[in-house]
Amino acid sequence: MTAEKEKTILVVDDEPAIRLGLSATLKRQGYTVVTAEDGTDGILKATQSLPDLILSDVMMPNMNGFELRRKLGTVPSLSTIPFIFLTARTASEDRITGIREGADDYVTKPFMVDELLARVEAVLRRVEMERERGRQLGRQDVQEEMEKLRREILQNFHHEIRTPLGNIVMSLEMAVNHKFDDPEEQKDFIKIALSSVDRMEGLVADIILLSDLDQNEMKYARQPITPEHHILAPIQKRLARYEQKELEFIPDLQITDTIYAPRREFSQALVNLVDNAFKVSPPKGKVTLRVKSTGSGGALIEVEDEGPGIPKELHEKVFERFYQISQGDNREFQGLGVGLTTARAVFASLGGEVKILERETGCCVQAILPPIKPDDAVYG
Repeated sequence: MTAEKEKTILVVDDEPAIRLGLSATLKRQGYTVVTAEDGTDGILKATQSLPDLILSDVMMPNMNGFELRRKLGTVPSLSTIPFIFLTARTASEDRITGIREGADDYVTKPFMVDELLARVEAVLRRVEMERERGRQLGRQDVQEEMEKLRREILQNFHHEIRTPLGNIVMSLEMAVNHKFDDPEEQKDFIKIALSSVDRMEGLVADIILLSDLDQNEMKYARQPITPEHHILAPIQKRLARYEQKELEFIPDLQITDTIYAPRREFSQALVNLVDNAFKVSPPKGKVTLRVKSTGSGGALIEVEDEGPGIPKELHEKVFERFYQISQGDNREFQGLGVGLTTARAVFASLGGEVKILERETGCCVQAILPPIKPDDAVYG
């Protein structure tokens, strides 16, 4: 049996002899056949079997073939099924009506069996060719989108690595190879180099975390979190990058019970959440970090900023890997677009979540660290 004949055909005709004859003929050709005695029954059988093709008489009681085709056209799952009319009516008006109703072919009775089979095969072959063209166009569109994304990622990556690397090389060359009358000038170049090293270290840390996520090597062991060392210190270090914006960082720590989480991953997730707020905040804007312990090692965390906010329709989109609201060569913000991705992955690995809360102004991102479960690995 050829692949093109491994199809299901629905035969709709009010004459039992026609149904029986067509069913036997089509089955001998390797088709699966479903029969219906009129248009009403045809709709039911079409819904149940989702055939690859429908052969239908035109003149039937209750619902004729034209009405059947019209009603099937209103059902999305059935509207694209190819349709061949069988009728004893030969008037050109009937043929035109059949074509207008969406018929793929029109066969008059009596017909030669070989002719009917040839028309069935031709319609199925034409439909399959059209579907294959559609699949090829779909694959082409996907490939074009993937290529566009690849170019953007490589371009962003090139920029994110090359810029701090250039600053490091230039600053260290100046500090080592030039004599300065004022030692503070030399110190300024060293500070620039250290700042760029910190930026590259953050990029590498995100890439490593993404790799751990892909390789299912996320760390789940929960350790006691010290607010000063694992929350405030890394965030203050990141805030130094935005010194020119003169941002006001407001930490609101309501920690009455010890929080337990993988230290490195937890700190990195918080830094990424807060860094996202630093990026979008206007000069002299406020960024608030609220951390509230919820008992048994859990915590509720919110990061709020005064930036432009994120449209509701993008609340999930922004968590996609490498997605940035600002795209292309003129993108407004630095980064690879993985900060929110990695933050959500860290909390999700612990059974928690990260989501964007609705706000009239600005943006508020909430992260939930659940309490320790009996089977969690805990150290310290």
